[in-house]
Amino acid sequence: MPNFSNDLPAKTENRGYDLTRTPSDGQLKGLITCHDLIGCYTHWWGGRTVPCEDDNCEACKANTPSRWHCYLSLLLTKTFDHILFECTGKAALPLIEWRDEHGTLRGAFMTAWRPKRRHNARVEILLKPYDTSQLKFPPAPDLKRAMSVIWQLPGTAIEIKRCELSTPRISIDQDILAAQRGEIPKPNNKPRTKKKVTA
Repeated sequence: MPNFSNDLPAKTENRGYDLTRTPSDGQLKGLITCHDLIGCYTHWWGGRTVPCEDDNCEACKANTPSRWHCYLSLLLTKTFDHILFECTGKAALPLIEWRDEHGTLRGAFMTAWRPKRRHNARVEILLKPYDTSQLKFPPAPDLKRAMSVIWQLPGTAIEIKRCELSTPRISIDQDILAAQRGEIPKPNNKPRTKKKVTA
């Protein structure tokens, strides 16, 4: 059950990661932050990609085709955003080969692009070694938990505070919050008092 409130929180934080696919008109470049990828069969169901839930899967019961998707965490070199990357099993073959050869994906420099420059065209992935010794490398997120949050799976939002967050917290001005609650603002950091009105 969600924890509802009538007020804005004093501080907000980003509890998740953006899910990113390879763009059609350019390259996606970044450093892989996880040691291994995760993957599962998915369906296009209800206007979005959802995981196949085996025996209780509504998409399977409706004979909707499924395919395997791969997920890993990536630190983008252009913006330094820490994201989750999605690709198909066929596109993930270079990732599997790299992991099997090096024992980990973490620290590999990945470039992903679509040679035919179409939205759903085949994805190519190229991996190169990268010296991360001088880089403040973020910890990898819990991929299963992060994907569960994105897919809004029941019960996965519990204890989210234990997740490793790579995004900064955003501070909210307390005077703005007070004004939204209908309190009198404090000019020059001095509290204002209401004048008593006598009848």
